[in-house]
Amino acid sequence: MRRARILAFLLDVLVCAALADLVALCATWAIWFWTPGWLRAIPWVWSGAAVCAGVGFLLRDASGGRARQWLALQVVDRDGHPPGIRASIRRNWLLLVPIWNLVEAWPVLRQIQVERGSDRRSGIRIISSG
Repeated sequence: MRRARILAFLLDVLVCAALADLVALCATWAIWFWTPGWLRAIPWVWSGAAVCAGVGFLLRDASGGRARQWLALQVVDRDGHPPGIRASIRRNWLLLVPIWNLVEAWPVLRQIQVERGSDRRSGIRIISSG
């Protein structure tokens, strides 16, 4: 279960970052070749991509987590339902804070069946659906 959770996390990061980067790369290409007068907008495009990737990461568990579904895991709240937007943000925002993300992830890396601190506080569980 620990390996599946870590792999699901890495897949979620990859999906969020890759999608935002692909859109920003296409926009950069279009600006570069079709509207060279707007070259000053390129840093704004990439800043927007970073914000979109961050928002996507925060909302990754709102409907149960796409990568977790691929790996036969589910993110559920106390009632057994997908956590929703607010709970997803409450669960994932600490992983965006440097150094604290290591404190948050350390229990999962050390032991097999342990919850993160934000999971305990928000009442969210990762369960196997397969």
